[in-house]
Parts: sequence; C-alpha cells; structure tokens
Amino acid sequence: MNLQYVWWYLGALAISLGLFAWMQRREKGVLAQCLLIGLLGTLLGGALAKLVYYLAMIDFMVMNGWLRSLTDVTMGTFSYYGGVAGFCLGVALSARLTRRKPMELLDAFAPAGLLLAALARFGEVMLDGVGTRDMLYWEHPEHCFFPLAVSNEYGEWLYAVFMLEGLLTLAVFALCLTRFRRRRFLRSLFYLCLMQIFCESLRSDSFTWLFVKVEQLLCMLGATGVLLVYCVKTPGVRRRWLPVVYCFLAAAVFVVLEFVFNGKIHFSHPLGYGIMVLTLLGLSLDETWAFRRMEASR
Repeated sequence: MNLQYVWWYLGALAISLGLFAWMQRREKGVLAQCLLIGLLGTLLGGALAKLVYYLAMIDFMVMNGWLRSLTDVTMGTFSYYGGVAGFCLGVALSARLTRRKPMELLDAFAPAGLLLAALARFGEVMLDGVGTRDMLYWEHPEHCFFPLAVSNEYGEWLYAVFMLEGLLTLAVFALCLTRFRRRRFLRSLFYLCLMQIFCESLRSDSFTWLFVKVEQLLCMLGATGVLLVYCVKTPGVRRRWLPVVYCFLAAAVFVVLEFVFNGKIHFSHPLGYGIMVLTLLGLSLDETWAFRRMEASR
C-alpha cells in the first residue's frame, strides 16, 4: 500500500468533512455525523472498491490465489467508482444511524463528496502509472511537463489523465454548489459518471472484462439509472421513457467508438472523440430536460 496516498486521502477526507460540517453548522449532532460518515464511508468504500475490481478481474484473481488477491492492498487493484459507491452507501447508512433520511443526507453531503472525489483523483500523482495514458514521449517532448504528463519509475512520460478527471470533478463540484438546488446527489452523480465515460477512453490502465472497460460501463449504468429515477418520478407524461431510450442510443455510439479507439475499426480518432463529446453533451441536455420535466410534474 502506498502510505503517501493513504495520508493524502485522510487529509482530503478531513477537508471534505470540514466543508460538510461548515455547510451543516446549524444542524444538531453534525460532528458525530462527520465521524460516522468518515468511518463508514472509508470502510465501505475500500471494501466495494476491492470487490468491484476483484469481480471484474476474477480470472486473474483466482489464478493468483483468490484469498491472496482479495487481501492485496496494492493501490492499482481497487476500483475508483466502486469506492465512490461504497462511500455513498456509508453516507446513507450514517443517515439511518442518526435518524435522518438517506437521500436528504446524500444531498447535503454531495458538495463535500465531490471535493473529496476530486482530491482523491489529484492524489493519483503518487501512484505510479495509475490514471495515465501511454504516450510516445520521444515524439512529443513538448508535452513532457506536469500537470499535462507525469514520468514513471523508468523515466517514461505518460499523459496525466487523472489531472483531467480531478479538474472535471471540480467542475461538477462548482455546478453542485451554484446550480443544483434540488436532487443534488442524483444530479452530481449523473455528471460525475458522464465525464468519466470520456476519461475512461483516455486511460491506458483501465481494467477490462472481455473487451468492456468496467468503470466506463458502470458509469454509463449510473447515468442511465439517474435518468430512470427521473422517469419513474414523472408519471402520466407523454414519452415518459424517452430520456432512457436516448441513453441506450448513446451507449451504442460509445461501444462503436471504443472499437475505433482500440483499432478494430479504422476511423479518425480525433473525429471519434469529437463525436463522443457531442454525444455526452446530448446526454447532459437529456438530463436537464428530464429533470425539469420531473420537477414540473410535482
């Protein structure tokens, strides 16, 4: 385990909980709630991060010994979004233990959670090769500088995708604070998943199951799940399920584009990424429309 990263995470957690405590300063028992969230979120986040990676890489894990693999704490053997799901579960459980509604507490913690998620991404600079993209550094010497790229233990330069992920998470954090007044958790989760669909295409260290990038798939399912909640909460409306239908169409586009990026279909990569960005923008408009329609039906 990389102890530097552990200390970084604990510092990021303290900052995140401090922000939450300040935002909830008028609530009773906020300090006890911070301790519960920090403890349960970290424990469940770590457990689910390992479990998701283990299940995605089950063949490799069993080959190396299932118990040894399950207890391996090497930082590259955890799923970031498994950790996000586990931390959210910890927040929901904290709500139950302190007699608050889980969704109410998740909404309240959303800005602090996004700040924690961004800082956790930036901390990947301490994890050699994690969150990066291979580059021909001898052909692009002008790109060999931080924060655009980082060097590994062999002196090779790699694009620092984790920095882009952290910056995009901070953008979602800013949206959460300034634009999301209701359903903060669901809306933040949607846009966190949305930006990761793009970033996962850039990473060289993505773990795959067959030909599927697992965390990219999980994020697509997460975004679709949020829109499904919107549709369920919008009864009696024409074209009720249209936002979810668009998600399936977008997913089909992403599948084709991944074949392009992997070289199985010959097509311009820059144009492919342009199509991906436009499809993601379409999904963001889809979410905005679905959310406003749900709110109007209340």
